[in-house]
Amino acid sequence: MKKFLFSLSTFLIFCTNSISSEISTVDISFLLKNSNQGKSIEKKLENLNSKHLKKFQEKKKILETEEKKVSSKKNILSKEDFNKEVLKFKEKVKNYENERRKSSQEINDIKLKEIAKLLEKINKILIEYSNKNSISTVIDKKNIIIIKKDNDITKDILKLFDDKYKKIK
Repeated sequence: MKKFLFSLSTFLIFCTNSISSEISTVDISFLLKNSNQGKSIEKKLENLNSKHLKKFQEKKKILETEEKKVSSKKNILSKEDFNKEVLKFKEKVKNYENERRKSSQEINDIKLKEIAKLLEKINKILIEYSNKNSISTVIDKKNIIIIKKDNDITKDILKLFDDKYKKIK
């Protein structure tokens, strides 16, 4: 009986060790934020966002000035003319809001497309790395509660990724 228990425990220890070496984790968020291409995409999006923000702030100031002009004409113009002015102004505000929403959506679409391209490249590196190192399963770190630090391959992947994709497009 003792031999059986010893054999069973030895078998389980070896199985556990072999299984744990086949499962690894990677922090995808870390790779997206800290890879050279990830940083480049973030900087590109920040620049694009700030350009659009500046553009819309200028338009907003113009609209605020125009609103003051329209409201100052209230006692000067007839009710009918004043209502026409108000309708024209409201149309401009509506166009401004639509343009701003459209611009925001375009930036979001660019962000999603760039991140998808980056994730595709990261996935290629993960596949190459897992094949080379006999890893059967790679799980995103955010979905793990407890795992050995030895099984975290994030820094290895980051180095391989930055080495392979040095030129930022």
